[in-house]
Amino acid sequence: MMSFFLRLCFIFTLLAGVLFVVINPQAVQIDTNLNDLNPEKVRDPALRYALDALTDNISQRFMVVVQSDDDKRTEQAARSLQTALNVVPGLHVAGNDEMQAAYLPAITPFRFNFLSDSQREALNDKTPEQLAAAAQRKLYQLGEGVRLVPFEQDPLGWFSDYLIGMSARLDPSMVAEKRTAAVTSFSVSFTDFPAGMTQQHAVYEQIKAAEQAVSEEFDVSVLHSGMFFFAVDSAQSAKADIQLIAAGSIAGVLVLMLLVFRSLLPLTLALGSIAAGVGAGILASVWVYGSVHVLTIVFGASLIGIVVDYSLHYFYHFLSAAQSPAQPANEKARAGGHDTVLYRAMVLSVITSLVGYGALSLAELTILKKIALFSCAGLAMAWLSVMLLGPLVVRRPIEARQPLLKAVIRSCQRVTARRPRALAIAGLAMAVMSALYLYAGGLQVNDDPRRFFHVSPALLEQEQAVSALTQVYEPGRYLLIRGQQPQQIFDALERLLSSEGVPRDSVSSIADWLPSPEAQKADYVLQAKLYSDGGVLDVFARALGLPPESVAPVKAAYVDGAGKVLDFAGLSERVDGLPPLWSAGSGAGNNKDIISFALIRKNSDLAAIEKAAAAIPEIDYVNTLGNATLALKSQRETGAILLVIAYGLVGLLLALWYRSAGVIRLLLIPASASLIAVALVLLCGQALNVFHIMALFLVLGLGMDYIIFAREMADKPDTTQQAILLSAVTSLLSFGLLAFSDMPVVQAFGSIILIGNTINFIAAISLFNGEPDKKEKGSHV
Repeated sequence: MMSFFLRLCFIFTLLAGVLFVVINPQAVQIDTNLNDLNPEKVRDPALRYALDALTDNISQRFMVVVQSDDDKRTEQAARSLQTALNVVPGLHVAGNDEMQAAYLPAITPFRFNFLSDSQREALNDKTPEQLAAAAQRKLYQLGEGVRLVPFEQDPLGWFSDYLIGMSARLDPSMVAEKRTAAVTSFSVSFTDFPAGMTQQHAVYEQIKAAEQAVSEEFDVSVLHSGMFFFAVDSAQSAKADIQLIAAGSIAGVLVLMLLVFRSLLPLTLALGSIAAGVGAGILASVWVYGSVHVLTIVFGASLIGIVVDYSLHYFYHFLSAAQSPAQPANEKARAGGHDTVLYRAMVLSVITSLVGYGALSLAELTILKKIALFSCAGLAMAWLSVMLLGPLVVRRPIEARQPLLKAVIRSCQRVTARRPRALAIAGLAMAVMSALYLYAGGLQVNDDPRRFFHVSPALLEQEQAVSALTQVYEPGRYLLIRGQQPQQIFDALERLLSSEGVPRDSVSSIADWLPSPEAQKADYVLQAKLYSDGGVLDVFARALGLPPESVAPVKAAYVDGAGKVLDFAGLSERVDGLPPLWSAGSGAGNNKDIISFALIRKNSDLAAIEKAAAAIPEIDYVNTLGNATLALKSQRETGAILLVIAYGLVGLLLALWYRSAGVIRLLLIPASASLIAVALVLLCGQALNVFHIMALFLVLGLGMDYIIFAREMADKPDTTQQAILLSAVTSLLSFGLLAFSDMPVVQAFGSIILIGNTINFIAAISLFNGEPDKKEKGSHV
């Protein structure tokens, strides 16, 4: 009755999951966010919010560069391309002209708060008559009179002069290095970022088509740069891996199951457990993280070769029971139960596998946490499907074509199992030599996060070309300024820019867009000389013969502006497209934690800026590549320590399970396999990183699977070894395909497991080829 109830609950869970996907297919989104590979963990909520806003802003923009040898043709091509991209759903071309057009009306109501250095000097040194005469000359354009604001709002032209002085700071390309070729660049933003991998690729194809059409029509070169293109490139590479691994694994399972069992019934359970496991992994990822990362699917595809192991061991156990004269064939299955030996082996096997995959969640990398969740959910569901539905399948007699498998095993054993003791000694000797090789200097590490990706040469070449043409800031380096009041941010910036060796134009910050609140108040007070009764404006009006009431609205607007200050948050609300250089996070009232970013211009003295920032408590100098590399190094070292702890926990579990401390020596098999695997990948030219270390957890978990089954069922060596052979073939096929991936992170993972698991398999069929250990009376072993 209990078995029936459990099966009913299990089937209900499966149906609920299928129903969820059918009703809400849009809920299962494939995520291509590369930030999941970022190892830095930010615990400060305000800083995390600010960094997320900055990252989102960067990831949802890309730069387009149009280049030729003719200025006119370049401008025409750029306008045509902007029109074409604006038609693409979800895209918006954000030009500098558009941003400046929005900037002007946003700050005009606060125009009495802004003065340039030369204007302050003039107010302090010159009389009202001199200032009025200068304004009159500009009005008649005898000097350099240019007006950006109507005469009625700015009769003296002071606000227009201030805006003209700011134009270079508003358009960084104006200070870029002059080049012989005609170059035009513009930014494109996503108003509706494509959620899934398919949608992203569709948008990418439309962008590429528009660029190609403009390039051919105007004979220009069109380049693009942005995280979006790297995400699409990585997603397509991952898609190819998914197709290869999934197709290879499924094909391997189909061929093996049909070849060995010659029946569709065992195949049905095997494929059902795979579907249940992969489906559970996907739904768990969606429920916890809201989406399934594309790299999770790559690693999840390799899970196929693992979850089918449970079906293979289950079937082979009942196959051996059918051949045993001491036990009626499938008697336990018909009764709806499980053999005690099988149950113990299956439970201990899934526990060690879950320990191996679950250990991935101990890493700080979000992607490894997602892989751990996907894999553990998939393993647990696949195991349950076999244990609950297996008895229904094996009620009919199971037959297997064993001669071929026996021949393969005997061939392996002729080489490796003739002298088990010698094999064990040789394995330990190789492990010791591998350890000595690592200790003697063979251990090469590389924690550079840029090595995690395989980027197409064409895309990388475009990125470098765009950077050379348009980049005016140091990539991956910026300043982070903290405070609880806006004025504190500006004061810290002022101390930095007043430091020795730090020119004022070496940093781009919020001060380029707005003066500080205190400076705005001070400039407002200074302009009383212009707009108070009898001031410069009145002198100017009399000189032009204007009636006093004609300038009265300007003077009234000045009075009305008293105490009003424009901050960067208010400016951002009025002007779309401003960089997210300002973020007000947690806190109460006016004491919110404020985070501001400042960008460092190219060719600046980085050492001087870093030294100056170190002396100011409110400012941190951030080197994203350096910080990420250090974080990955810490993850690698921590992972190695956790691996040792995992071996200790598994050893303790084995000792408690078997009530014998001697069984701990079984851990020497995966430990030796791990050392040899690491030495071999290093000899092959790979440098060790955190993904290699995390793969060693799976070498431990999968190795213990083979060893446990081989030890628990040593009284039936023929069928047990055949099951181990089949499960090894499926898992090695999956992880072998991972090892040949174009993505370095996937390749690192797969190569370690391929080598380590091969050694585990050889040990399992060679060292456990005799009678089982004698059991003490009353022992459960």
